[in-house]
Amino acid sequence: MEPDFERRLIRSMSGCSSLSSSPFSSPISSPSPIKHSDRFIPLRSVSQPSAYFIDQEQIHKGPMSDRKSSRETSTSNTANTGPNLTTSSGTTTTAADRAKDLLTYQALLQNEIFGTQVDCLYDEQHMNNAYSSINSNNQHSTGITNQTGTNDTANAGGTTALINQGLGGQIHTTAISGINGILTPSLGFLSHSSQQRLPYTNSDSNRLRSRDPNTIFRYSARRNTDDLHYSPYSLSPLSPASIRLLRSPRKQLRKIPKTPFKVLDAPELQDDFYLNLVDWSSTNILAVGLNASVYLWNANTSNVTRLCDLQTESDTVTSVAWSDRGQYVAVGTHKGIVQIWDAATNRKTASFPRHTARVGALAWNDMCIYSGSRDRFILQNDTRSNKQERKLAGHRQEVCGLKWSPDRQLLASGGNDNRLLVWNQSCSNPIQVYTDHTAAVKAIAWSPHQQGLLASGGGTADRHIRFWNTLTAQNLQSIDTGSQVCNLAWSKHSNELVSTHGYSQHQIVVWKYPSMLQLARLTGHTFRVLYLAVSPDGESIVTGAGDETLRFWNVFTKCRANKESDNGREQRKSTDFNYSRNGMHTA
Repeated sequence: MEPDFERRLIRSMSGCSSLSSSPFSSPISSPSPIKHSDRFIPLRSVSQPSAYFIDQEQIHKGPMSDRKSSRETSTSNTANTGPNLTTSSGTTTTAADRAKDLLTYQALLQNEIFGTQVDCLYDEQHMNNAYSSINSNNQHSTGITNQTGTNDTANAGGTTALINQGLGGQIHTTAISGINGILTPSLGFLSHSSQQRLPYTNSDSNRLRSRDPNTIFRYSARRNTDDLHYSPYSLSPLSPASIRLLRSPRKQLRKIPKTPFKVLDAPELQDDFYLNLVDWSSTNILAVGLNASVYLWNANTSNVTRLCDLQTESDTVTSVAWSDRGQYVAVGTHKGIVQIWDAATNRKTASFPRHTARVGALAWNDMCIYSGSRDRFILQNDTRSNKQERKLAGHRQEVCGLKWSPDRQLLASGGNDNRLLVWNQSCSNPIQVYTDHTAAVKAIAWSPHQQGLLASGGGTADRHIRFWNTLTAQNLQSIDTGSQVCNLAWSKHSNELVSTHGYSQHQIVVWKYPSMLQLARLTGHTFRVLYLAVSPDGESIVTGAGDETLRFWNVFTKCRANKESDNGREQRKSTDFNYSRNGMHTA
């Protein structure tokens, strides 16, 4: 026996690789003893084959790992497993696209190798929500769900589980962990139970396909008519499920600009939660109350005019509201007076000095003006006869929110007593009382899409947006926003709403109802965003804050064709409100 051959044989019998001593072996060898073979036999008897197609790159690497090895590993994994799974510091949409491509790639491998028949994935809104949850959590845990017959997103700590329902109520789960944005399997996903049957089905519940590695016979139900478009003589190497997966449309999220398209300077805009100093008329004119004056800004011409000045009366403006037709402006004052001004002639047409404290909330219903005051009362005054018609007593503290329903049949009022009341036009007592809020209720909005749906927001101690069905007097749902809710407004064209917040985040959030997914989060104000108004076309909003600025945002769209026009609005030049002794003028 030759000495070299004997030495290699002894080394192989002792557990070391004989190839390591070969003169043709690679100079870089693994430190651990590995037995090599001349064939690769794939393991087909695993219960969860998807675990072997998930990138494990950088999971156990620390921040002090070698850069060269990191590059080599990344190159190797990219060549072997397809798309790179490492999430960069880009936007959430890019991360969601990569995750969707990854899951599609995994599903195709499972379909063609293991016959799992996966033909649908979650849309990008769920992917975006999943990545938002991942980025907001630092803890790593495993999400396990036991629900049957449903498709849902299970989020436990830093792990989001994407669930595909299988036949018989069994659920196939692929977990996304929050370690460096890399997709990794959960603990339950890696459990090896080769003796348990694991059926894989597609979205068609009529199809029955059992996949068991230990079974040589396969039984299938009658072919569905949905698969008739797939010809058995097709030259495509893909299965029908993979073809449906590739042909499935990918819903794109609507892109909302993160910066305002116009910024106005509003000096002496008060930082008071209980006031309402901004309103937008149906004729596209913005009314702003600044200290003792009310200014009108024409959105079409950018002209600024001063409507009234209460400095001669030693009074200040505490609320403004346009009439439905945009002809009159109601002005509430600190002394408890409600004044009616004609916007076309700049003349005061009526005055109602019937409150004993400041008027912080106003709401029009035809030619009647409803005013809420710190004296806890809501007064109804007719602007045509200058008479008080009703006095509504139900709040125990200051009234800070008033909104009429779209059909003008119900009035919702919120107060500093943490209560939300609903009134009708015939009764002097509230017909519904909601006491779930734990802070002042200023943010009130009626849905224009669903009759009787009312949304309300609580102050700093509450932070919740709650939805009410006023037809049945039920609390539908609530969501914790994490900060003071100052205003709410529904979109006129879609089932979305926008909320503005105060302590402590000062942000503007666009929500999708009823899932309450965050479509956008806008920042820019440095103080509480206390004021909100919607443009007459329902596409733009204006927000005001204690930082003495008014910011205009494009948050709603009528249809997808209007995206180009929305982008064009961002190129408008900003116009500033500059204060001087003579008032405000356009710079």
